[in-house]
Amino acid sequence: MNPKRLILLSVLLFGSLWGLGELWIGELALARSIPRAPVMTAIGVLFLVLSRRVWRAPGSSLALAAVASAFKFLQHPVWGCKVAAVLMVGAVFDLGFTLYEARRARARSTVSAPAGAPIVGTTLIAALATFASFVLFAYFARDVLHNPYWGIPEKMTDYMFVQGPIAALLSLPAAVAGSLAADRLLSAARAWANNRWIVLRAVALGSGAAGVASALILRY
Repeated sequence: MNPKRLILLSVLLFGSLWGLGELWIGELALARSIPRAPVMTAIGVLFLVLSRRVWRAPGSSLALAAVASAFKFLQHPVWGCKVAAVLMVGAVFDLGFTLYEARRARARSTVSAPAGAPIVGTTLIAALATFASFVLFAYFARDVLHNPYWGIPEKMTDYMFVQGPIAALLSLPAAVAGSLAADRLLSAARAWANNRWIVLRAVALGSGAAGVASALILRY
């Protein structure tokens, strides 16, 4: 299987699962008056870390977020700021992961990196990127999208310095879970000596995701 096709497949699969999680959990959180942004961002972190540790390809994290953000159009009404928020998370993570991977590549060319560094480093990058995405999105929504909601100082402060740190804390276990899932995925791939099993399971999960998405279209 062509590696580029497998990367594309993982982006479509994990992006769809992230998008479905945003829809379902977002609705449940809204019904219970729970701040949705930190919880939904943690879901995204899990899939961003999982896919990026399997495929270290610059641009793949943003592509993953683009797929997930497309599911926002299944809701009614469609809010552009919600789509932009998901894309912002993907863009910040993509930049953070790309810089981190480049630094590790240079380090490995000179000294041996500790065995535990990837998970620890990835988790820390995930937390920093999560907080940064909240801060950047708040200013983006106010100054670029000109959304009047974000022109309220209290809303800006709450999103950046209350929900942002909460999301960063939630991203820690999410990143660890994504890392462990990626390690299991890679170990299984090596054991099978080919990647056909990934395609088969991806198609099965993708079919299920498409079915759920169709149900959501009828609902929204």
